[in-house]
Amino acid sequence: MNQAFLESMSRYQPVQWAAALAMEARATTYGLLGKDFRAFDDTCWVARVSTAGPLRAAAQRRVLESCANALRGARNPLIDAFQADPASQAVGALYTITGKGPHELWRDVIVLKSPSVDEMGAWEKGVILLKYARTFSAVVALLDVERLRERYTFVLEPCWAGLCNSSVLMWLARGNPVVVQCFTPEDRAFIASIGAPFVPVNLGPADWVDSTVFAPVPGVEKKYDLVMVANWARHKRHATLFGALAQIRDRDLRVLLVGFPWAGRTIDDIRAEAARIDNPRVQFDIRESIPPRELAGLVAQSKVFVFLSRKEGDNKAVVEAMFADVPAVVYDKTVGGASNRINPQTGVLASDEELGVKLRHMLDNYAQFAPRRWALANSGSPIATRVLDDALRGAVRAAGGRYETGIVEKANKPNLAYRNDADRAAFEADYEFINSCLLPRWRA
Repeated sequence: MNQAFLESMSRYQPVQWAAALAMEARATTYGLLGKDFRAFDDTCWVARVSTAGPLRAAAQRRVLESCANALRGARNPLIDAFQADPASQAVGALYTITGKGPHELWRDVIVLKSPSVDEMGAWEKGVILLKYARTFSAVVALLDVERLRERYTFVLEPCWAGLCNSSVLMWLARGNPVVVQCFTPEDRAFIASIGAPFVPVNLGPADWVDSTVFAPVPGVEKKYDLVMVANWARHKRHATLFGALAQIRDRDLRVLLVGFPWAGRTIDDIRAEAARIDNPRVQFDIRESIPPRELAGLVAQSKVFVFLSRKEGDNKAVVEAMFADVPAVVYDKTVGGASNRINPQTGVLASDEELGVKLRHMLDNYAQFAPRRWALANSGSPIATRVLDDALRGAVRAAGGRYETGIVEKANKPNLAYRNDADRAAFEADYEFINSCLLPRWRA
């Protein structure tokens, strides 16, 4: 069925109510069948996604009640419910640590601090950061989390807006602080409403850009008028950009599109859609799967960055462009972190209807913006490291723990990596210990 049709139908109130009622009914059925994880997961969906106000409010109350209940005992019952559910087997089987799956767990797990004991025998926990909601679930499915918690404090780095999610909430455990990166006001409010041991911090994946990689190149020719860096999925809305470009006939335009296959769509789909705009004044350069340093150079050769997703997480490509001193045009109703970074220094917001006008404005005035100056003052891995370290120190000490040694700096390159590659060697023993925590059911 046509994706645009599905999106348009989902905006109608009767459709919204029908979807919420269906999920509520399924949650009730799962509860009666003793499938507690499935019931909770569906309730989270209603609380997170539904726009049917009363149903959403009721679901949110039930979620918060479950969170309070999870903190009454020594162990979060959601963990046991998840590990007993086929969903845990399914997500665990996706990872190479089991010897079966295609995904590398260590791409999305990073140790930022080792546990230690000082000369007086005082114990201090280490720090582990997890990236992506699927990884939050996978670690619970694969590893002895209770054993890990004895040695480490955890940081969760979601990459999608909407944190009323079972993958996040199964990390609740009494007396064990968890710092949750939140890049929308709604998610910060939700995590704050749960309270300790969860601690919200105003960070997202886009705050961990390496500003030495994404930087302006002195004297570089601005050979591209517009650049869009996004996978080829429909929700990235290349078609919306093409529609606006079809209307701009007062100038020649060179447009760079960089992406990779996603959701069954390939570079050939993008080429076919671009060819249909029937505007001879627009020239496209379409590239795929470019390494970060090469991508940084191409972005620096562009005048304006374009971001048009309706909903996402904290889009890193937008901030990478800002570090390259390229201002952005961002969809004005986007849900996620991108719009929070748009201000008079960094770019403009645009509705679909005014996209063509805003693109012309930005192309005429791009040199008047100062996105790198703003990004250096407000984002990037050095600042994010200090913010996270402060949040961890406060959370651990508030829980009665010790926090004297800070974390090392990491960056998203695009996956989790140490800013200084040499730091990896210092944590070999930590990674060996994590491997030793693999649950028996996954051992060969």
